[in-house]
Amino acid sequence: MQWLIFSKAERERLHPLNVALFLVAMLSVPFFLTTHLIVLLIFHLLFFIGIREWTVFRYLLLPLLYVGLMYAPLLVGASIDAYGIWMTGLTVAVFVTSSQLVFTLVRLEQMGPLFRVLPRLTRLTGMVLAIVPSLLRTWPEVKMSHPKQSLEVKLERIALYHLLPIDAVPSRLQRMTRRDVLKGLLIGGAFYGLTTSFALGAAFLLPLLLIFSKGGLRDAYYHYRRNRLA
Repeated sequence: MQWLIFSKAERERLHPLNVALFLVAMLSVPFFLTTHLIVLLIFHLLFFIGIREWTVFRYLLLPLLYVGLMYAPLLVGASIDAYGIWMTGLTVAVFVTSSQLVFTLVRLEQMGPLFRVLPRLTRLTGMVLAIVPSLLRTWPEVKMSHPKQSLEVKLERIALYHLLPIDAVPSRLQRMTRRDVLKGLLIGGAFYGLTTSFALGAAFLLPLLLIFSKGGLRDAYYHYRRNRLA
């Protein structure tokens, strides 16, 4: 399924406002969706398995650890809210997978131009936007390539080779095209759908809006042709 995610050039054409809207919408999913969280979690995990992205399973150890610790009092006969603990752990798990979907589908540093209206915060904000996805993506590589180095050295390597400061981002917002407006309306509509009875459908739709883009369909077509001719 890797070919369903559109190319780097396609991602870079996303308007910063749409990137920001997608980020807010995806991170809101676990808090607006109060039912069927397990269905959405399974869908997210199947997606990551399909693209062979295994890092997310490492992050899911956190909600598993939380649920395990909260259930521990049962061993000594204590009374706990088992359902409440399960739902909290499930919400955190969906938050983790939703966050990883954001880092997979968009580049957060593209939002840099939005912060040009605050010159004093520009560089700081840009570095924060750059370090979060960069750290999550490159930490396993740096840890493997420098196994005996200290944590300070590893973080320095990440900062030296993998950060994109906001200075490298265009200073002005690009013009909104018809395609940008349409995609923004679709994302906004899905975001609004999270507050309705169609919340589960909206949660499924959000990442699909970016996966099945023009570039994604084109890549899928060439992938299909190449396999068929082979």
